[in-house]
Amino acid sequence: MKTLTHLFRTPRTIILSLLLVTGILIAGSVPVFGGGAPRLSQERYLEIVEVNGNVSYGYESLKALQARSAKVGDRLRRSGEGITTGNGSSAKLAVDNGIGNLDVSENTNVRVKNLSRGRNGSSTTDLAMNRGRVRAKVRSFSNPQSRFSVQTPGGVAGVRGTEFVVEVVPNGETRVITVDGIVAVSAADRTEAVSAGYASVIVPGNPPTPPSLISGNVRVSVQLLPAPDTGKVRVSGVVNPINSVFLNDLPVDVSPTGLFDTVVPLPSNGLLRLMVRNPLGEEQVYELVAP
Repeated sequence: MKTLTHLFRTPRTIILSLLLVTGILIAGSVPVFGGGAPRLSQERYLEIVEVNGNVSYGYESLKALQARSAKVGDRLRRSGEGITTGNGSSAKLAVDNGIGNLDVSENTNVRVKNLSRGRNGSSTTDLAMNRGRVRAKVRSFSNPQSRFSVQTPGGVAGVRGTEFVVEVVPNGETRVITVDGIVAVSAADRTEAVSAGYASVIVPGNPPTPPSLISGNVRVSVQLLPAPDTGKVRVSGVVNPINSVFLNDLPVDVSPTGLFDTVVPLPSNGLLRLMVRNPLGEEQVYELVAP
C-alpha cells in the first residue's frame, strides 16, 4: 500500500480569513452567472434555481427547525433560512444582484447569516455552512465595501470575486480550494496566497498549510475484512488526504495521512459503492464485493 506524505494535525476550531488578491481578474474573463442582470430592488435574497433529489428548505426559529421540501423559485431572505441536501442530492442558488452562483453538493447545510445593502450601494452576503461542500462563483464587486463570505465551524472564507470551494469534511477540517483567480488565506498571523489549481487546509490554532497542487488522482487502495459484528463489514484503505471518500453515499472520515477505516452494515447483495472525489469535484466510483 502506497504511503502518502501530506501530513496535517487533527483540527478543532479555527478562524480563517480569505481576501481576494486584487488586480488579477480581467473584466472580460468574468463568467456569466445565473440569476440575470443586477436588479434595482433593495430586497436581498438567494433564489433556488435548481433542485436535484432530496433538498429541504428550513428556517431556524427560537423554538424549532421549520422545514419543508425546497422548490425552484424559493427565496432565502432572513437570517436562519437555508437549505439542506440529502444523499445524492444537490441544489444551485443564485445571488439576487447577479454577482454569483453557489453549487451546493450532497449532505450539505447552507444558511443565511446576513443579507443587507448599505447606503453607499454596497452589498453584504454572509452565509453559514456547518457541513458539506459549496462551490461558489463570485464576480468582482464594483463597490469596494461589498462583501461575500461563507462561515464554517472552523472559520470564514471571504472573497471579492473569484471561483472557490469551501468544504467541511467529517473529521472537522476546513478545506479551501481556488478554482479561478488568487485567494489570500490568513490564519494564526500568517497569510498564504492560493492560486488557481491549489488548495490549503486549515487546522485549529495553526497557520494555513502552504498551497499544494491539486492532483486529479482519485485512486484508492482498499481492503474489506469481516467485522466483529454479524452482518457488518470493515472497509479500510488510503487515498490522497485532500480527497473525500463516500461509502454508499455517506461521507467517511479520512485521517490527515489519507487513511480511512469504517464498519458498515453488509448489504443483502454483498456490494458496496465507494466513491472518491477530489477538491475540483472529479469523482471515481468503485464497486466492492464484500467477503
